[in-house]
Amino acid sequence: MQNRLPIFLLTVFFVACINVTTIAQQKVKILSYNVLYGLQKDSVENIERYKQLIKDLQPDIVATQEMNGWTQKALEELAKDYDHPYALQSKETGFPVALTSKTPMVNFKKVTENMWHAYIYAKVNGIHIFVIHFSPFSYQKRLEEVTNIIAQAAEIPVDEPILIMGDFNSMAESDREHYGDNLAKGMKKSEEKHAHIRNLNNGQIDYSVLNKLKDAGFKDSYRLLNKDFASSMPTFKDGNGNIKQTQSGTPKRIDFLWCNDVAAKRVTTSTVLKNAQTHYISDHYPVYVELAVE
Repeated sequence: MQNRLPIFLLTVFFVACINVTTIAQQKVKILSYNVLYGLQKDSVENIERYKQLIKDLQPDIVATQEMNGWTQKALEELAKDYDHPYALQSKETGFPVALTSKTPMVNFKKVTENMWHAYIYAKVNGIHIFVIHFSPFSYQKRLEEVTNIIAQAAEIPVDEPILIMGDFNSMAESDREHYGDNLAKGMKKSEEKHAHIRNLNNGQIDYSVLNKLKDAGFKDSYRLLNKDFASSMPTFKDGNGNIKQTQSGTPKRIDFLWCNDVAAKRVTTSTVLKNAQTHYISDHYPVYVELAVE
């Protein structure tokens, strides 16, 4: 027995190490995607392209913006096609946001009041998730919207992970060096032509919306792991659904996943996903993030 005991203990230790490693490698995969008018460009072909992307990635959580034309029931059927039995859409008119997942959503709510489009809140896999789509026309309205989201997030215990994701229609100051004078000039021309567009802040690119998130303690998940600039729009598909061989327009990063300190410590992957499918599904590229499960 004395000879067998060290071997037994060594075996237990080895198995324990394997179990610890297995647990450490578990992760939650999250995709956030502005899908351009509810995937309606190219119709059935584009929907199939989108479903194949989800099946290839196998994310646990999918947040979408611009689910135009979809109903709650239709979203549920779409989600089932890629093995997400849980689905929630903010509304069935205008520009809805949506959330689907492999596991149940707890304490969810859909908010349209005081929002240009809407937002969804839900707790999934122990993670507090906000899916947003801010105003495309006014930085001041976006400031109101982000202030609302921050206030809602402040009600959550500080030791729990929070993610705020979607189309912010805002640019990050960390990308400032990639935006030359031409971008601001183009935005100014748009404002001269359209009275309802007021995205410049005193004639300059506005960074105050995302800086407000930063000041509230949230972190840009992409910048946690990446130094290089990666635009989230435009893609090889323009806003009219036309396929182009080269990108048009000034590359911008306006799609983000922001996280509080607790969630930031778990981020193991964060990227703007560009591949043969995402070049053509939408005029935006999706944001893809992986979080380690504790």
